[in-house]
Formats: sequence, structure tokens, C-alpha cells
Amino acid sequence: MPFWPFKQASSARTINASTISSGTLGVIALIAICAGALTWQTLSSLRSQSINQHSTELTKNIELIASQTELALQDSDLPRIRRLLLDAQATGLYHRLSIRYANNQTLVSTDLGESYLDTLPKSWGQPANPFTRKSIYDPSLNQFTLHEPLQVSSTEDATLIAESMPISTPTMLWRFELTSLLTVLSGAVLGLIAYLQMRHRPAPLNAIRSALVQYAQGETQTERLLVSSSMGAESQAFNDILEERDTLNTRLAMLECEQIISTHSSDSFGLSSVCASLSQGLVVLDAELNTQYINGSGAAYLAADPATSVGKKFSSIDQNKLILPTVSRILNPDSPRRQVIEIELEGGITTLRATCTRIQREQDVICMIYLEDITQQRHADESLNSFIAQATHELRTPLTNIRLFAEEAIDSGPEDEEFRSNAFNMINSESRRLERLVSDMLSVSELEAGSMNIRRETVRPGSMFEELERDYAQQAEAKDIKLTFDLPPKFPSIEADRDRLGQAIHNLLGNALKYTPAGGTVNCKVEFDPSDAMTVRVSDTGIGISIEDQSKVFERFCRAADQRIESISGTGLGLSITQEIIKMHGGSISVESELDQGSTFIITIPSGKSGTQSKAA
Repeated sequence: MPFWPFKQASSARTINASTISSGTLGVIALIAICAGALTWQTLSSLRSQSINQHSTELTKNIELIASQTELALQDSDLPRIRRLLLDAQATGLYHRLSIRYANNQTLVSTDLGESYLDTLPKSWGQPANPFTRKSIYDPSLNQFTLHEPLQVSSTEDATLIAESMPISTPTMLWRFELTSLLTVLSGAVLGLIAYLQMRHRPAPLNAIRSALVQYAQGETQTERLLVSSSMGAESQAFNDILEERDTLNTRLAMLECEQIISTHSSDSFGLSSVCASLSQGLVVLDAELNTQYINGSGAAYLAADPATSVGKKFSSIDQNKLILPTVSRILNPDSPRRQVIEIELEGGITTLRATCTRIQREQDVICMIYLEDITQQRHADESLNSFIAQATHELRTPLTNIRLFAEEAIDSGPEDEEFRSNAFNMINSESRRLERLVSDMLSVSELEAGSMNIRRETVRPGSMFEELERDYAQQAEAKDIKLTFDLPPKFPSIEADRDRLGQAIHNLLGNALKYTPAGGTVNCKVEFDPSDAMTVRVSDTGIGISIEDQSKVFERFCRAADQRIESISGTGLGLSITQEIIKMHGGSISVESELDQGSTFIITIPSGKSGTQSKAA
């Protein structure tokens, strides 16, 4: 065909552009990570130097105060000792100073709320542990506590304890540190995108190869040969070729039909041999809108009897007047010769494309109606648009949260340590949310490309369920949901892919917590039968699933038609991925649910031991 070389060249240029894009992203990611890490290390070194310098200054200062305090102790001048400590506190270096002796008793303190002596003790006593010089740094409070021994006499001593004011870190230093952290995070995200692009590149070729194998085996329906256009320009070009093939076949069939119709008499169209095998519908009407011909597919689409429809008025066949107005306009010589409309049958379940064409014969005019079922195409378009909207929302929300909390942490400065810590925790949580979303999208890409596989190994599920319980405990507590795990005392080993199996159960638990309101319960029960096959039941007291939606929940991009979940984020990928993983393990998954009564998802995984032994044998 004349368009093939152009398509091939375009695809080659696209592949090169994709390669350059992936390589560029990888280089940018590496530079960003290295720059952020180097900046972070430099700032950490500066912070450590600042802390060490501050510690040295405090040590020298406290030694001077201790020497003056020892002189006052030798003179038994307690008021002078108090003035020395209060003057030291007034410098702004210290938050609290005190002198303690045996059994941690307080002699003097700058803390007005602490009780201390009015006169020097007659006997100092011996401390339980000898006083030693030390400097303790508390990172959480960002301050030092210094202990400086005081020599009272040859046999008695005390210690001067000074708690410094929190070390003030320059605001710019915090901003630089946060900026370096965001730079590393951005580099990691770019690196992940570059990795996914590189890993995703063979996916369209594998998908196209699979489609060509099906074609070689006799599959000709375009709907079954199409590959996901989201995998890149190669898959889109392949789909365009299939669509152009269908368009050419349709035009050839219509031209042949028009030629036969225009050259045969009204009582002998000779169409049966040409049109009887068409999967598309074909209806021929005369100028009076009487049905002259209708093939089997056309009769099926219009719910008519092909044996009795010939000779009837088209209005008796098209009782809902879906096509009749268009046909009436087409037969008007002043109207366009051809018009295409889309109609919905069976309450919107089936969508047809009707192409109405006026054919001028020697003595009269007739109208040919060509019907195509485009339900699957519309459903695929709607699913793709819905997925793009959901994925965009899912990606935008965590990225927006990361940016907002980063800006708030920068603006808050070093004074609000608690808020900054919460901000970092939120940034970490949103980053993990991004990671899960990208992982789901990657899993769907692998499913479409037929490259998803499992690596069986001997797995003891006990540790996996313990990790799941720890992962979801905080989320359940935050939503005021009672999360329980009913686990057997002993777990037999099974042959499975631990990561994939964990991903499947992760999706079920995540959905249960997501769709269960506050005050509800979620339970995960694990059982083993005598053959060591594992059954997992994830039950909740959530909103439930209607009977109509239960048959569709495992479809890709599908979400239940319930207004209560419109505000709950999700891509509709989790359950479809879970089903594929369970099937690849040779297991099964089912759902039991009732609206407003909760849901129970049941998965069964065979132990796989017999299969492994047979392979080994």
C-alpha cells in the first residue's frame, strides 16, 4: 500500500525520539540526584561544623563560670554563686543552670520553679557516681547539656549543669537542605520515569507480535487484534493500519454493493452471495421507503425477520425512528448524498454507526444503509478517557501535596520542628503513593504486552501477612476502622511469587479500608486445606457492591456506578491486576457482597508443591 513506507519512517523517527527522551531523562535524573546528594552532604558537614564550634564555645564558657563558682564555694558565698549563674543565663547562651551534689540534690538553680538551698550544706556527702566532665547533644531539642565538676574540698565535690539554648540554624540552611531533598526526590521521579520508558519500549513490539500470531492463526476481527495505544507510537501505528484496513474493506464492499444495485433490476439485486456473509448490516430501500433487501446482520441489529422484512415499509422495521429521519433527508435530491449517524440500541447497550447513501439508478433512486457495531470501540474509548482522567488526578494529587508541604516546611523555618517533621512524613507518604500508582500502571502495561510472569519460590506466608498487618495498622487507626487478622498458628510453605502475591492481597486490603467508613471493621482470614492450598478472605463492613457491578469489578478501568465512591480516588486497576496474578498462580478469586452490608473477596492459591515436584521429576 502507498502509505506503508511513510508509516514505517514515521515509526522509526518516533522510536529514535523516544530513545533520546529516555536517555535525556536518565541523564537529568542522575545529575539531579548527584547534585542533591552532594548539596545535602555539604550542608550536613556545615551543620556538624556549626554544632562542634558551638560546643567548643560553650565548653570554654562553662569552664570559666565553673572556676568562678569554685572560688565562691570556697568563700561560702551562696548569693554570689546565684548571681554568677543568673548572669550566665542572662547572656542568652543558657536555658537553665544549676549546681547539684550528692544524690542529685540541687544547691542552686536558675529555674524559679525548682527548690534549692538557702545556705550551704554542712556536709556535701559522696555522690552515687563520681561527677565527670561531659557534653551531651540532644538532636530532637537541638541543644547541649554540659556537666562541669566543681571541687569543693579534697574529699567533696559537686557539678555544674548547664542546658544551652537551642542552636539557631540559619533559615537559608534549612531552605537549602529542603531544596536538596526535593532535588533528589525529583531526580528519583525522573529516573523512575526514564526506567519505565526504557522498560516499556519492548512492550508494543511484544503486543504487536502477539496480534500478528493471532492473525496468522485465523483471527481477523479488528477488535481482537487491536493493541493498547497507550504503549507508544508503534502500537498506535499498528492500530491505524488495522483501522485503515477496515475502512478499505468497508469502502470496497459498499462500492461493490452500489455497483451491483445500480446495474440490476429491483427484483433481482444479486446481493445474497456478496452480502450474506458480512458481519455488518446492509439494508436497501426504494424511493418509497420500502425494504428491497436486508441481510442477516442488518435484520439482527434492527430486531427484524429477514424472511418477512422484504417489501415492508422501513417505518415498520425502524419502529423507534432512529434511522428513518436521516433516510428521508438522504432521498431528497437537495440533500448530501451520504450521511453518517450513530444510534444506540437496547437502552444504550449497543452502539451502531449507520452510513446512509443515496444511489442514483437509471430510472429511480434508492437508499443503502450500512450498519456497523462500534460498541467495543466506544467502550474502549470511554475506558481509556476515564483511565487518563483518573491517572491524571491520582498523579496530580500527591505531587500537589508534596509541593505544598515542602513550601510550608520552608516557610515555617527551623523554629517549628514538629510541623517540619510532619511535613517530611507527609512527603514520604505521598512519594510511596506515587510509587504504588506507577507500579499498578507498569503491571497493566506488562499485562497488555503479555510480559507479566511470576517467579515461583518456596514462600512461608506468615511473614508476608505480618508485614501487611504492620503496613495497614496506621491507616486503619487514622480512619477509626478496626482491622483484624485471623491467622493460623502455623503456616505451611507454598510455591508462589511472594512479591506478586503480596501485591494482590495488598490491593484487596487497600480497597477494603478505602471503601469502609469510619467505625467499620475489616478482617483478613487465612486458612489452609489438607493439601496446603491457601484461602484468604478479606471482609469489610463497607458500602458493598451491587449485583450488577459484581460482574464487572474485575474488568480493567472499571469502577462501580455508585455516587458514594465518586469522591474516592482510584484508577480501577487494582482488582483486574489481582485477578491476573491469582490466575497466573493457578488460583481463583470471587466476591460476595450486598449493598450497605459490606463485601468479602475470596482468593484461593494452590500450594504448587505437586506441580513443582512433577517438573523436577
